[in-house]
Amino acid sequence: MTDNDQSKIIDKNKLILVEGKDDKLFIKHLLKYRNINDVFIEPFNGKDKLTAHIKSLIKRDGFDDVTSIIILRDSDESYKSSSDSVNYSLRINGLITTDIKPFTISEQNNRRIGFALFPGIDENGTLEDLCLKIFKTDSNNAMVKKYLEDFQAANGRFKKPHKNELHVMFSFTDKYVSLLIGQVAESGGFDLDSPHLLPFIEMINKME
Repeated sequence: MTDNDQSKIIDKNKLILVEGKDDKLFIKHLLKYRNINDVFIEPFNGKDKLTAHIKSLIKRDGFDDVTSIIILRDSDESYKSSSDSVNYSLRINGLITTDIKPFTISEQNNRRIGFALFPGIDENGTLEDLCLKIFKTDSNNAMVKKYLEDFQAANGRFKKPHKNELHVMFSFTDKYVSLLIGQVAESGGFDLDSPHLLPFIEMINKME
């Protein structure tokens, strides 16, 4: 079955929902590194699809046995708007009755539910921004940033500069030049002991 097959049985009582397949692979290898192997990870395939995905999810085989749910997504341009959006998706589907603050776990309707936003607490941005902070090969960071700033000043701003910057960083190496985030994580390219990851790990450790 593929990640898009919404008939897939949920076979663990801890559930993490992530934006996309690359996010799933990143989180999968982070949990493996931390010896956490009792979590079911599933992408909801885009922040605009979270509400519909949860609606479908609660009808799936195995969902009644889920005791903990964490949602991970980008905060993008607005940490507050993204928080409001996640709370709306949870509330409209009956999973919560009281809004949850990011990076906290709330006991509601007989489940432990929470969410966290990339790149971190009170930060606007994306998973790519977090990955820039934890990328092990950082000797070219200043050079790449300066080049991208000069390029955009002359040619106009990229639509997703965080993605451009991270993938230029990958291209400045032989090992990661053609890889996606999840593949770089799998290949050992990120510092998975970084303190930037602790707020996410602490949340996941509170799942029961």
